[in-house]
Amino acid sequence: MNWNRAFTDLLRNGRPAYWGNWTLSPKLKPGAVGIITPDTGDFTLVKDEMPGLTIGTRGVPNQWKLSSNNVHRTESNVNLDGSGTDPDTGTKITAGVEVKWEFSSVGSIASEFGIASESFISDLTALSKPEALKWLAEQAQSVSMGSGGNIAQGFGVITSTIYAHSGLNVGSQDNSSSFSVTGSAGAVHDMLGGANGKGSFLSVNQNKSVDQHMWPFKAEELPPGTVPIAYTVASYEGALLIPNWITRLGAFEIFFNNKPGCTYVTHIQLSYDTPQGRRNDEFSLTGGISKTVGNIPLSATNIHANVKFQGVMNSDNYSFNWPSPLGQWLTGRREIEMTGVWPGQTRAVEL
Repeated sequence: MNWNRAFTDLLRNGRPAYWGNWTLSPKLKPGAVGIITPDTGDFTLVKDEMPGLTIGTRGVPNQWKLSSNNVHRTESNVNLDGSGTDPDTGTKITAGVEVKWEFSSVGSIASEFGIASESFISDLTALSKPEALKWLAEQAQSVSMGSGGNIAQGFGVITSTIYAHSGLNVGSQDNSSSFSVTGSAGAVHDMLGGANGKGSFLSVNQNKSVDQHMWPFKAEELPPGTVPIAYTVASYEGALLIPNWITRLGAFEIFFNNKPGCTYVTHIQLSYDTPQGRRNDEFSLTGGISKTVGNIPLSATNIHANVKFQGVMNSDNYSFNWPSPLGQWLTGRREIEMTGVWPGQTRAVEL
């Protein structure tokens, strides 16, 4: 089971450009340079930081709660014997709380954190400057991820990182497993969603096998600082910057999807800019026939698609524009869905 891949997939339901940091590795910070393996999301550090970057910080919502569908979370009050101490207040704990996650199947995930902030590279255009490209190409070549001034996809720069004060990642390695954390109510609630860095716990308990990463990782201790839990990466195709890189891209493609039951003839005009000049493509689709236009180069900009539904008296036109697809199309693919029964209403939407 690759936990980082599964965590990343879960995370992307709400944050499509992010990679997860399942093991809470501290090296993932904005400006760090390395290799990311798309199948696993593992980041191999090559250089701690890229020179000449300015890093900014912004606040983000401090509640972070992710879980697979088959995870059941409960919270209950428990009596403790007073042998444990709350590290924030120094008081002995007698009344406590237990938060428990029950996992019905193997591979299920629960992730809960109190978020501190997000740090980011303030100006991404710095990554395309000649001196930056030269330096990055040298680092890429040193680890066989580029040659002749070109950089291979998968080599890149961390552009932003979400930091947490405290929290945990837990994954089930067995069917019907469980994991719980116990401590004073305030400390446990702070650990799983607080904004003050005062989270802690007294003990953990598990039934069957789980993979877990906690911060703080020691009982009866406050977290020693923040920890990165998710991040974004910029990579390259040669010298071409891919601002939010989540998978290897070969070329752009657009799927013109004539839904079954669509009876209109549609005329498609497609055009885009390339370093070699403007390219144009034109074709017609009869009702119910779909078409994928592929091999649009990654250097293409200002992609424009016009969809015309042919009517008798007048025709319906729909226009779609993507000025910088390399920044907008995370997977390199777009779908335009076309519906309508002649002579009634037509519709063309980007999915």
